[in-house]
Amino acid sequence: MGIDRTKRQRRKALKVMAKRVLTVLFISVLIVASMYVYNYLTTAESFAIHEVVFKGMSRADASEIEEMLTDLIGQNILLVPLDTYAERIKMHPRVEHVSMSRVLPDRVMCVVDEREPVALIFTDRFLEVDRHGMVMDDDEFSAILDLPIITGLSKRDVEIGKINTDPNLRSALYALGLCKQFGGEFAEDISELKLSEKGVSIRSLKKDCVLLLGDTDYENRLKKYFLLKDTLAEKEPTARLIDLRFDDQVVLRGPI
Repeated sequence: MGIDRTKRQRRKALKVMAKRVLTVLFISVLIVASMYVYNYLTTAESFAIHEVVFKGMSRADASEIEEMLTDLIGQNILLVPLDTYAERIKMHPRVEHVSMSRVLPDRVMCVVDEREPVALIFTDRFLEVDRHGMVMDDDEFSAILDLPIITGLSKRDVEIGKINTDPNLRSALYALGLCKQFGGEFAEDISELKLSEKGVSIRSLKKDCVLLLGDTDYENRLKKYFLLKDTLAEKEPTARLIDLRFDDQVVLRGPI
């Protein structure tokens, strides 16, 4: 009985040892195979990037974007840091957002969301500006854009390709955004936002009027106007200058 039990224990121990040896061998083979596969995937010519496909671009200059990615071609598609290249493309003035993805074995897909101009800045020429204050150079399409014009800035206050932090321009863009939020059709008919030392004034073509907003409290002043505009038009149909700079009243004046 004791001899049989000892034999069974030895056989069991041998089986356990054999399993361990097989496990070690399997893991070793797996590691070697993984290293071989990794080396192949990261060095094979078939996984080198040969093409970048762009989607979403209309106003951005494709040649300028492609030039930003010249060193992307030829890199291994599995190792290349696409986020780094996406940040590089976002430096282009007309690009607001970009996403890049791998299309195995050798293509990169680049989807671009362009900035949308909301107004034209006039200094010595017209420049486009988006809601964030990014100033964009004009092109062949700028002249046909039906956008309000921001005046009152000097050429030295505006730098192409940069987000403008001039407080007067920020005020104009803020006021324009409020008009779009609260004003409905009024916002579509704005022809000019004029900046001066007295603040912001807005000229509407359809209403044939000018709103004087001053240099503060734009939200409440515009809300007040849009709430009262129909009543004001009934009481003073010839009023063309509407002064909203007072807390407790609206001052109406005749033809401009």
